[in-house]
Amino acid sequence: MGAFRAALLLPGQDDPRTSVIDDLATYFGLSAAECLDRCVNWEKYSLEEWYAAPRDTTAGIHDFYANVRSWAFDLLWFAYLQAEGYAYPVSVVIARAMGPRNDCPSHLDFGSGVGVTSQLFAALGYETTLADVSTPLLEFARFRLERRGLRASYLDLSTSGLPRRRFSVVTAIDTLVHVPEVGETSAALHRAIEPQGVLWANFDTRPKTYENAWHLYDDDLPLRWKLHRAGFEPRAAHDGMITRYERIDPASVAHRLRGARDAVLLRGPVRPAYRRIRHRILPAVLSTLKEPRERAAKRGGAQDIAPRVER
Repeated sequence: MGAFRAALLLPGQDDPRTSVIDDLATYFGLSAAECLDRCVNWEKYSLEEWYAAPRDTTAGIHDFYANVRSWAFDLLWFAYLQAEGYAYPVSVVIARAMGPRNDCPSHLDFGSGVGVTSQLFAALGYETTLADVSTPLLEFARFRLERRGLRASYLDLSTSGLPRRRFSVVTAIDTLVHVPEVGETSAALHRAIEPQGVLWANFDTRPKTYENAWHLYDDDLPLRWKLHRAGFEPRAAHDGMITRYERIDPASVAHRLRGARDAVLLRGPVRPAYRRIRHRILPAVLSTLKEPRERAAKRGGAQDIAPRVER
């Protein structure tokens, strides 16, 4: 956490919040007050950007990322909240799980956003590459890292593809749920990772609502299926937030056997049915059973009904 927090700081400063606001104000030419407003109310500005044009096609989604500005404020403010202990520090959890390294492994920050994960990995001695389909976010990340004297490579995915067998560690944090072509992307990540390399990824799926428009999926099982089929085997899950995958040969017999397992667990009807019962039906039933007692309590009958329920 100390390295994560220090990576956010500008030279001569000791407060991540001040450094975050300084980055945004200097790059976008706004006052500190305007930046704070855009950080706190980023969702309002993001919705304006999303609904400024049709987003029901892949081209429309790519157009959003080609012009987005609001996410710079959201992502950098969220990094500040992580540094101060107000949000779960995914990058830190991954770095700690990787353990100390004596070599200089190559790291790809896929969907790098404003470059927060790359900053941490660069500080820990990794040779890091930032890759994003959003040119505005990638250029802002470059500005931020160069201000801090951090060396990194940059890959604009709107114009270039991923290199082959280049990286030993790939992080895809809060990224894949925003990708229209998850199957193709998973295959590209598999080609980009060295044999026995690792991928850290999560699936922040959400119900399809007006406010969650850029979360393209409401179920993670089909996404996990595509990732597994590309040649990634889950090895460890951390706090239910992030999963470590190992790159394996998709043509191997072992992988084909795992495919049969996944066909049952990820593609079959059993697990979705279990999820519906656990997350929708069961809470509804419990709520229905609870209502009579709550109504009695409101009428002043809580003391009368409690003993009968206990017996």
